[in-house]
Amino acid sequence: MLRVLHVIPSISPLRGGPSAAVIGMVRALRAQGVDAAILTTNDAGPGLDSSLPIGQWHDHQGVPVLAFKRWSPPITPLREFAISPGLNCWLAGHLHNFDLLHVHALFSWPSTTAMLQARLSGVPYLLRTIGQLCRWSLTRSPGRKRLLMTLVEGANLNGAKALHFTSEAECAEAADLGLLTPTLVLPLGVTVPTPARTDDHATPEGYTAFLFLSRLHPKKRLELLLEALALLQQRQPHTAWQLSIAGDGDPVYVAQLKRQAEVLGLASRCRWLGFVQGAAKWDALRGAHWFVLPSASENFGIAAVEALAVGTPVLVSEAVAVGPEIAAAGAGLLIPADPAALADSLAAAMGGPPAAMVVAAHKLVSSRYDWPAIAQQLERAYLDCLA
Repeated sequence: MLRVLHVIPSISPLRGGPSAAVIGMVRALRAQGVDAAILTTNDAGPGLDSSLPIGQWHDHQGVPVLAFKRWSPPITPLREFAISPGLNCWLAGHLHNFDLLHVHALFSWPSTTAMLQARLSGVPYLLRTIGQLCRWSLTRSPGRKRLLMTLVEGANLNGAKALHFTSEAECAEAADLGLLTPTLVLPLGVTVPTPARTDDHATPEGYTAFLFLSRLHPKKRLELLLEALALLQQRQPHTAWQLSIAGDGDPVYVAQLKRQAEVLGLASRCRWLGFVQGAAKWDALRGAHWFVLPSASENFGIAAVEALAVGTPVLVSEAVAVGPEIAAAGAGLLIPADPAALADSLAAAMGGPPAAMVVAAHKLVSSRYDWPAIAQQLERAYLDCLA
């Protein structure tokens, strides 16, 4: 049986889609017959520790997980580096027990040092870059990233058997670096919950429900959405709509967003749900007419796919990698990054999406983002790497 160890700095849902997706990926691989497991830290978001058992294998959401303590240096540029000596000590003694590593993330101690150890030990590995080679991402803390690329990450990238990208757009942006490592473009999947939406998005309440569900981070451009909705309110003051905002982030930044909503006169139309997960997340997705994400950069866009899974069409920017595919399938629309033009798009979306778009949303997810099918392709990729 093929033994694959997935290494990722955190599996906390507070870290966003890439951390949550690895659990679904490993679960699907195990159902496929691959002996897959996760090695991680107890990171649960900025400055937070999770309740994961430390230093012992345990079942977490149906997959085997081994977590070690992480230490965040008290230096701002290194605070997210998540140093974990225990993880590296364990890996040094057990790396030889695995056929392959699947590493998730760059520029973080667990993933960076795991690839270094694998290179020195001759153990093959794949790297899922989680968007960190996208142009927008490389402009954040560029000095630190250039230093790490020179010291270790350049060799880690070149030493990988393949670079795992979740969209063609992400792969194209990474091509700017001129890497010669083989690439694997394979999307993430979703586990379609039940019941899925089957109605035609009628609006008995008399208003159109928009949902923003993501980490509250400047990259997501919630400010842009608020500005556009303020313009819409000025142009059409009697149009009925509501924006639900599901997510959390840096408290200072969240407070700034709430102040912006108040200054723009949107406070009565905004519902701040905070961080939601599990049934509450799926209920929020089902309860919306439109999922809206005007992000500046998304290497995939798992939340948008989750919205489609319950029949909620999406309004996403062109910078969301799955956006063009969604638009081509008729399961959603691409929205502009200009507040005035975005206000026009939102005005056109009033009343909810057409029934055909709901049908297209379900069809796209079942045909393209089904975990069992993705796991089969991933297992073949593993075997190719070992061959």
